[in-house]
Amino acid sequence: MPEPPDLNAEITAYGTQVALSSFDRVRATHAAERLKPYGKTIDDAVNFYIEHLDRLAASVPFSTLASQIRDEFKRRAANNEASSRHIETMSETLTKLETTFGERSVATIETKEITEWLLALPLASKTRNKHRGYARQIFTLAVDYGYRPVNPVLPIKKFRERSSEENGEITILSVADTKKLFDSADSAIIPFLVLNFFCGIRRSTVERLDWSDVSVKQKHVIVPRYKGKNQKRYRVAIAKNALEWLKPHAKDSGSILVPSRAFQAFGKPSKRRTRELVVAAANAAEVTLPDNAGRHTFISMHVAYHESIDKTALEADTSPEIIKSNYLNIVTKPEATKYW
Repeated sequence: MPEPPDLNAEITAYGTQVALSSFDRVRATHAAERLKPYGKTIDDAVNFYIEHLDRLAASVPFSTLASQIRDEFKRRAANNEASSRHIETMSETLTKLETTFGERSVATIETKEITEWLLALPLASKTRNKHRGYARQIFTLAVDYGYRPVNPVLPIKKFRERSSEENGEITILSVADTKKLFDSADSAIIPFLVLNFFCGIRRSTVERLDWSDVSVKQKHVIVPRYKGKNQKRYRVAIAKNALEWLKPHAKDSGSILVPSRAFQAFGKPSKRRTRELVVAAANAAEVTLPDNAGRHTFISMHVAYHESIDKTALEADTSPEIIKSNYLNIVTKPEATKYW
């Protein structure tokens, strides 16, 4: 311990305002000793902590940040500065983050907590990485707004995706498993499954479709430009077996999604409720649903049955190169014939 300074000399030089109790002088001395290995002084520590408190005071709850970002994306939508798909996914990520961090100060949310939040999402790694990307954008805006000094998502690396996602290997449902899935499904999700499995429309696109986009009479679905992944309008033929599934459910208009049962959103179209019923059907059928099972199954069966890469690429809103590299010879024509 260093020798204590001459208290009388300090009082003579600076006045009694520097006088500390014996307890406080011991604490100050101990604090100075703890800072020495880092080359810092008590002044440095106090300045650092005041800056930290100032940042907290300038920050806001995450729910406030979320509201501001939603307003910003409404503005971008009105000015055609962002696609509807981008805005929808941003909103989905905001909602998931807000559920966990709603009233937390944005400045206090740490990298470790965001990593744990991402890992807890009941999603495939590919989808989890998508939300990681949008969370990164959200916290970049938080930095821009002055709510925190650095983006806590930047150190988080992409999650390792399953081999089927990494190397392009496609996993589908067999004819028998597809039948079991449909037989086990709640009737409310049959249209959703049909458009996914027998029209090959991406799940996220089906979630945006309206019955007015589906024409049972003309036997086709018209996907509007603003509802599809590639921002272009395309047409999908409805096969004979798909028509038989759809006819009992067809409407002039309205969402393809199942209505919510949650109190605050009761009766409104619900992606969550629809997905829950799909999972329930798979569990009841004792069928494992691979990622993008409906679309992958459709493309594989369609190209095997029609034996036309170009026709399948057109119907599936993809390129012939993707069909050639990923979907050929997955099933035989006899099996595909059973499917249709």
